Amino acid sequence: MRVFHGEWSAVSTAYTVLSFLTDNGNALLRWVEAPDKPLRIEAGADTGIGWMVLEFYTINRAGHVRCAITLASKTRTNGPRPAETSRFSIELPTELGLVERFGRECIALGANHKREARLICLSE
Repeated sequence: MRVFHGEWSAVSTAYTVLSFLTDNGNALLRWVEAPDKPLRIEAGADTGIGWMVLEFYTINRAGHVRCAITLASKTRTNGPRPAETSRFSIELPTELGLVERFGRECIALGANHKREARLICLSE
């Protein structure tokens, strides 16, 4: 996963099962229909193997949406030290229609790994 925001960028590789993209793409589509509780999508682990967390939630009754992104890099050694792992966390504004599009792109990516899924965020 790669994140760009202004001057910042981060990348992490998180290993997971083949059905991860399709399952979570469908979860995103369900969440868009009823975004009353946060939706957390997590792959990998924060143990030096690579980690990705996306958490989608609304911030008000008007339905404004945020996606909190946390990434942790894979370490270079077999006995990872906490400072050896790079971590990146950010909250980005988006909207339900863009989350729906991202969910559909995740499903398509699950079927064809040559595609890509992009969550478009808004500038504040």
